[in-house]
Amino acid sequence: MDELLEQTISHYRITSLLGAGGMGMVYRAHDARLDRDLALKILPCNLMADENARARLIAEARTASSLNHPHIAQVYDVGEDRGHMFFAMELVEGKPLRELIQRGGLPHATVCQFGSQIANALAFAHERGVVHRDLKSANVMITPERRVKVLDFGLAKRLKDAQADDKRDPDLTASGMILGTPNYLPPEVLLGGSADARSDIWALGVMLYEMASGRLPFDGASMAELATAIVNESPNPLSARVPTGLQMVIARCLSKDPGSRYRSASEIEAALEALDPSVVRTRASGGGSRRVWTMAAGAGAVAVGIAFAVTLALRTGDIRKGIGGAVGGGAADRPRIESLAVLPLANLSGDPTQEYFADGMTEELITNLAPIRSLKVISRTSVMPFKHSTKSLKEIAAALDVDGIVEGSVLRAGDRVRITAQLIEAAKDRHLWAKSYERDVKDVLGLQSEVARDIASEIQLRLSPQEAARMTQRRTVNPEAYELYLRGRYEWSKVSPAAMLKAIEYYEKALALDPTDARYSSGLADAYLLQTQVLGTVPQKEGMAKVKEYARRALAADESSAEAHASIAVALFFGDWDWSGAEKNARQAIQLNTGYSTAHLVYSVILAASGRVNEAIEQDHLAMDLDPLSLIVNWNAAATLFYARRYEDAIAQCKRASELDPSSHLGPSTLAHVYEQTGNYQGVMDILDKLPAAMTGGKGVVSKLKHAYATAGPTGYWRAMLELESGPAGSKFKDRIRLGMVYTRLGERERALAALEHAFAVHAGDMVFINIEPCFDPLHGEPRFQSLVRRVGLTPGA
Repeated sequence: MDELLEQTISHYRITSLLGAGGMGMVYRAHDARLDRDLALKILPCNLMADENARARLIAEARTASSLNHPHIAQVYDVGEDRGHMFFAMELVEGKPLRELIQRGGLPHATVCQFGSQIANALAFAHERGVVHRDLKSANVMITPERRVKVLDFGLAKRLKDAQADDKRDPDLTASGMILGTPNYLPPEVLLGGSADARSDIWALGVMLYEMASGRLPFDGASMAELATAIVNESPNPLSARVPTGLQMVIARCLSKDPGSRYRSASEIEAALEALDPSVVRTRASGGGSRRVWTMAAGAGAVAVGIAFAVTLALRTGDIRKGIGGAVGGGAADRPRIESLAVLPLANLSGDPTQEYFADGMTEELITNLAPIRSLKVISRTSVMPFKHSTKSLKEIAAALDVDGIVEGSVLRAGDRVRITAQLIEAAKDRHLWAKSYERDVKDVLGLQSEVARDIASEIQLRLSPQEAARMTQRRTVNPEAYELYLRGRYEWSKVSPAAMLKAIEYYEKALALDPTDARYSSGLADAYLLQTQVLGTVPQKEGMAKVKEYARRALAADESSAEAHASIAVALFFGDWDWSGAEKNARQAIQLNTGYSTAHLVYSVILAASGRVNEAIEQDHLAMDLDPLSLIVNWNAAATLFYARRYEDAIAQCKRASELDPSSHLGPSTLAHVYEQTGNYQGVMDILDKLPAAMTGGKGVVSKLKHAYATAGPTGYWRAMLELESGPAGSKFKDRIRLGMVYTRLGERERALAALEHAFAVHAGDMVFINIEPCFDPLHGEPRFQSLVRRVGLTPGA
C-alpha cells in the first residue's frame, strides 16, 4: 500500500492514487483550508537534487499558476513539505484524450471542436508568455461535458529536463523504443533547438492528425528512426475521408519549417471553426469569469458544418497534395497579393431566407476593401456567379485574374453575427490566414472593417492615412433598418421590375427608421436609376428627378459616398445634360473609391458621349479589370468601341458580353447595330433568328425584315424597319431616336432631323449620344443637327 495514502502534505490530505509515472505520483487530495478536492503531484526526491533545476521549476510553476482559463487545468500551489516537493492542481474529472481516440479516429466535427478548444487554450497561454513544451493527447483531459482541459502547462518539460539522466523514464524502453512524448516533438527540437510556441503548434498538429486518423503521423521502431522520420519524411497519408479543409490545417501545423506554420494558435482556432461552425467558443475574461456563446447546437448544426467543409473540399479540387505538403508560409516566402476576390460567404444558418444577409455581408466586405488603392478587389457582380460553385480556387482565380481569394462563412444568431474568413494564395492553393469574428449586429460595420483591416495587414498593404482612418471609424447601425437595407440590396441585384419595386419598398422603410445613413438614400437612387435607364419602367424625367433627390440626400448624410456621387453624375448627365457637373461627380466617385467599377463605367459613358473615346476606353478597361464578368460593364465597353469606329473590336466585345448572359438582349442587340453600321445584314438576320420572340416582336416581324432584305437589299430592310418604328409598336421605342436613325439610313434627312428634334423636345436621355453615333455622321453638316448638338451641351463634330 502507498505510504502517502491518508497522509497530509502541507494542508492537503491524500485520499487516493490517480496515477504514477517517471515524473512523480499524482494523488487525489483534499484541501483542508478551502474545503475542496484537487490533484496533488508529488515529485520524486532524486529528480530535485539539482538546486538550479528546482528553482527554475518553481519559478515556472508560479508563472503557470497565473493561467486562469476554462480550457487549462489551473496550478493552485507549489511547495515542499517533509522532503516532498508538490504541485497542487485543479482536479479534472474525465478521460485523457488519448483514451477517447478510437481506431480510425474521431468524427471530424469532434476533431474540430476539441482542436479549437486546445488552440484557444494555447493562444491564451502564448499571449502571456507561457509555452507548454510537452503537449500530447495524454496531457489533454475531456470532461463528461466534452470540454477540453490541458494539463501540466509549463511543468512537464522542466520535469523532463530534471530527469534527463533517470533510467526509469517510461517513455523509453531498454531498447530505445519510442512509446510516448517524442512523437510530438518538432524537427527543430529533435535537432537540438529550443522549444517555443511554434513547437506547441506542431504538437497540436500531431494531435489533430491523431484524432482524425486514430494513429500518429510518423513511425519509428527506435528513437533514431522516429527522429529521422519526423525530420526528413512526410507524415503518413491521411484517409481520403478526412475533409480537405482539415487536412490543410493539419498540414500547415506540421510544416517542417517553424516559420511556415500558423503564426498563432488563434489562427488555428479560427481555421477549425471555419470547418465546423457548431464549435462552442469559450473565452476567458478578467477575474476568471467566462462567457460561452453557442452559435448552433444539435445534429443539424453539425451537418451544416460538415456541408461547408465538403463545399470547401469541392472548391479546392486539386488542392490535396498529401498531408505532408506545406500549406501557408512564413514572412520570408509570403506571396505578394495585389489583387483579390471575395467569394460569396456561405450562409451557415441552414435557412435559405437568410441568403440576403450572407450576400449583404459579402458586399460589405468588398466595399470595405475596394477603396484601397494598392489592391484590386473584384466587384460583387463578378464574384456572385461563383456562389455554390464547384470550380477549384485556381479556376476561379484564373477567371477573375486575381492573386488571392477570400472565402468564408457568416452566421447570424439572434442579435449576434459571426464571420469566419480565410485568405488563400490562388496560384498555389495555399491557405495563408484564417480568423473568426463575433459582434453584436449593431456593430456589424465595425466587424466588416476589422476583417478588411486584418486582410490588408496580412497581405502587407501600405494604407494611406486616409485609408487607415476610414477602416478604424466606429459606426453603428440601427439593426432593423440595416436588415431592411440588406433585403433591398438582395432584391435590387435581381434587376427585374417586380424585384425593383420590392427593393424600393425596403429602402424606404430603412430610410424612415434611420434618415442619417447615406446607404439607404443611395440605395433608392440606384433603384430609380435602374428603373429609368435599364428596365424602362419609369419615365426619364420622373426617374432622374428621383435619382437626384436621393443621391443628394445621401451626400448630405455622407459626402464621402462614392456610390452617391456616381448616381448623381448619371442623373446630371442624362437628366440635366449637365456635362461639367456629371464629370465632376464621376471623377469624385473614382477619387473616393478607385475600386468602384460603376464609377469607372459612368465616367466612361460621359467621356465617350463627349467624344473623348480613347479616355473612355481606358475607363472601360479599369471597370472590366474590377468587374470582369459583369454584363453591363462588358456591354458598355462594346458600345464605346463602336462609338470609336473600331467595329471589329466592338463585334468581338459584343460576343464576349453575350457569352456572359445568353438570356440578355444587350449583347445581341448591340451586335446587330454594329452589323447594320458595317452593312452585314445577314449577320443581323442570324441574330434575329436566335433571339426570343419577346425581344423581336415575334416571328412575323423577323419574317417581314428577312423578306424585305431578300427582295430589296438594305433599302428594303430599312423600309420594313420604318413601318415597324412608325406603326403602333413604334411608340414603344425610346423617344423616336431610333426612328431618326431609320430615316437617316434611308437618306431622308429632313424627317430624321424632325424625329431628333422631337426627341430633344421630350428630353430623351439618349440625345447625349447623337454627336458620336456613327449612324448620324451624314447629318453632321446640317445646321439643324449642329444646333441640336449645341443645345444638348456639346460641340458639333467634337
